[in-house]
Amino acid sequence: MRLIIESTAEQVTDYAARYVRKRINEHGCGLPRGHPESYHSFMYNNLFRHIDINPMNVHILDGNAEDVEKECREYEQKIASVGGIDLFIGGIGPDGHIAFNEPGSSLSSRTRIKTLNADTIQVLSFANSRFFGGDMSMVPTQALTVGVQTVMDAKEVMVLITGSHKALALHQAIECGISHMWTVSAFQMHPNVMFIADDDACLELKVS
Repeated sequence: MRLIIESTAEQVTDYAARYVRKRINEHGCGLPRGHPESYHSFMYNNLFRHIDINPMNVHILDGNAEDVEKECREYEQKIASVGGIDLFIGGIGPDGHIAFNEPGSSLSSRTRIKTLNADTIQVLSFANSRFFGGDMSMVPTQALTVGVQTVMDAKEVMVLITGSHKALALHQAIECGISHMWTVSAFQMHPNVMFIADDDACLELKVS
């Protein structure tokens, strides 16, 4: 396990970008679909349109699929068919969830549909207020997500953590025991994981 500490959130992002640029070979860009705040749109606007990537190499879970369970099964099959995930990059929530694996999720979970807890729904409502108008009843209560074990099977994992509101989660992730109540803590068992955090996210760490 490696912990990289940068002074600011911007420096965390810059470090991750430099690292990823070294790792990209033939990954490429897909077209946005659906709602402007969908992950298709987010990934296109924030990553795919900035890099040289073949659209055939872009695979994003489709929350509007007619059969979401089939969508999840086929997603796992696609990952397996290409030899697994080389590099998984993700952030965590203040409660230590990775992807949408909320507290209490099985650490052996695979890609599936997951019911979101009230805190996550509230965060989504605030972050996307221009679309939801602060009305939490309009925010999806379920999401498709890769499972904890799906991420654990990746050859390399990078976790970005910024802000004092995630300091407790970082502490739980690397200084406390492994627990399904803090799903990010599962990465203590991963042979090649890197946490990149800013100073604020390190406020709860006991060892500096």
